[in-house]
Amino acid sequence: MDEKIRCYNCMEMKPARFRICPYCGYPDDTPYDPNYAPPGTELNDRYTIGVKIGHNSEGANYIGYNSSIGCKVLIREYMPVGLCRRVRGRATISVLPERVVQYKALMAEFSDLNKSLAQMRNLQHIIPTLDMFTANNTTYVVYEYLEGIKLVEYLKDHAGELTWHQVSSMFPTFFTTLSLMHNSHVIHRAISPDTIYVTPKNELRLCGFSIYDVRTMHLELPSELFQGYAAPEQYTPGAKQGTFTDVYGICAVLYRLLTGCQPVDAPSRLQQDNLSAPYELNQNIPKNVSEAIVKGLCLDSEKRTQTITELVTQLFEQTEEPAEPKPIPPEPSRRKKNENKKKQQEEDDIDYAVPGQESTTEPLRTPLIIAVMTICILLVIAIIMISIMNQKGTSSLNSQTETTTVPTEIVTENNIVTESSAEASVPTEVQGDSQMPSLVGMSYELKKEQLETDGWLYLEPIYAFSDNYKAGIIVEQEIPAGETFNSGSTVKVVVSKGPSSIQLPDYTGKTLKDYEAELEALGLTNYTTEAIVNYSFETGYVVELNKEAGDIFDLTGEETLKIFYASNPETTPVMTEPEQTTTIPETAAPETETEELDDSGVTLETAPSIAPVTEGEYPQEAPETAPTLTPETSSPDYETAPPVPEDFD
Repeated sequence: MDEKIRCYNCMEMKPARFRICPYCGYPDDTPYDPNYAPPGTELNDRYTIGVKIGHNSEGANYIGYNSSIGCKVLIREYMPVGLCRRVRGRATISVLPERVVQYKALMAEFSDLNKSLAQMRNLQHIIPTLDMFTANNTTYVVYEYLEGIKLVEYLKDHAGELTWHQVSSMFPTFFTTLSLMHNSHVIHRAISPDTIYVTPKNELRLCGFSIYDVRTMHLELPSELFQGYAAPEQYTPGAKQGTFTDVYGICAVLYRLLTGCQPVDAPSRLQQDNLSAPYELNQNIPKNVSEAIVKGLCLDSEKRTQTITELVTQLFEQTEEPAEPKPIPPEPSRRKKNENKKKQQEEDDIDYAVPGQESTTEPLRTPLIIAVMTICILLVIAIIMISIMNQKGTSSLNSQTETTTVPTEIVTENNIVTESSAEASVPTEVQGDSQMPSLVGMSYELKKEQLETDGWLYLEPIYAFSDNYKAGIIVEQEIPAGETFNSGSTVKVVVSKGPSSIQLPDYTGKTLKDYEAELEALGLTNYTTEAIVNYSFETGYVVELNKEAGDIFDLTGEETLKIFYASNPETTPVMTEPEQTTTIPETAAPETETEELDDSGVTLETAPSIAPVTEGEYPQEAPETAPTLTPETSSPDYETAPPVPEDFD
């Protein structure tokens, strides 16, 4: 019997003698990307990794096999771009030393997101999460293997667009799943035809969940936004995001399905909004549906439809309004009956205007009034009974109705939920309406802007030295991650001031301004400066410190670093041979009109007592004490010494 091995592309068993898989045509010797896990890697004693089938800046997706139950699975590996690298030929991930804090912080957010998804694995339109574990210095999540095609491929098989009848039959339960997902404080931020799959049973499945940084521009990781489907607030870090962000995405999907055209991307619309209404492109689309989609694609998030529940109301309930008059048909029959009755009365020559004759409608009023009063009494009794039942703790009806209501204020950062949906439906003592996200390892300034913009959580910083976190990173949080709190609360966080001690950098060849900036970047602000005259250094350059460069300086103590820098007077020349030179002050020169100067700047015609001579020679009548100028100067010698001022030294 032939030995069989597993094909790492389709995970089917094939004869070992076949180099090419007979089921999927995959050659055994196909090279793989060394930046990702090698095919055949074993995980957690039950999973086998196959070929990579997709990736983004957060991590990679692999086809996998669960040997415990004998089925294919989808394996997600956390591997953030720029924070780590693969050990060549192995599954182990090596984290860059300078990015350890960011790596751990984002991995905690990745884990929290998938814990929330695991609690929602019973929702019909989300790919179920089966397992999550750590190995190879990272975290892996195992999902049920998805059989089907992307919605964008499904459209190609249906002439590029769908009718409203087709959409209205496929999406109602999908909308319910989105609403329940939002109730669990999970925002997708990437709803598009590329993240919605259609199964062989014609059911929809939502995939492509990623952490906040991947779905927002200009943050820690390179973003992955789907053009035309990403909301405007996703292009601005710190902008408020919420359920309305997913409303924009699903409305963009409906726009694409019904018109066959991809919506104009948000940045282009912000420059010039020329988005056409769906009804203008396809007049078979009901007008109320077109209006609902346009409102869901509003660039202003505050004017946009806020929840999936509101969107569903606009899409479906309004289409039924024209049919509402149907329950009124009794009116025509009643009118006809009255006409017949009137005709019969005329035939019987009944005169209702005769004074003193009793009206024939009078006997009908009493039973009618009694019936109306009976109904009112029954309604009052029913309301009282319902109220009593609610007070006794009957919450099943409430839980069913609340599942279709999506709050407008949600957790927008870390997508964390620690209670199951079943537990959340049981009324307990209320200790908070939100769950605390993980803040440790995050940038304080960035998180403060993101959270306080939403008005969901306010941060109060306490600054302290930390040798493990660089300056500006959150070290501790008052309320641990996962615990409940009331929205709008203020939580204290410890923010790193950097290490408690530093090594003094070298100051050689640095200006005072540059050296100060370098010290402050290291967290040293306790220093003073003093100007000194030192012609060996240019003005503004550091001369020395009161300590040696390279010494360890304690930032927590009261010691002050003193920096000496050169500040040389510009009017004082540098003397190379002071014993042989004399400086003649300008006040010694006679006041004459200047007509012509030689190269040295000395007046020739109007100063008869001054004549140029050969450098270094003096006339015989010149006194022995006549001053001489050094060769460095270009001034001429004098025949006779000029008058010396009384105050000349």
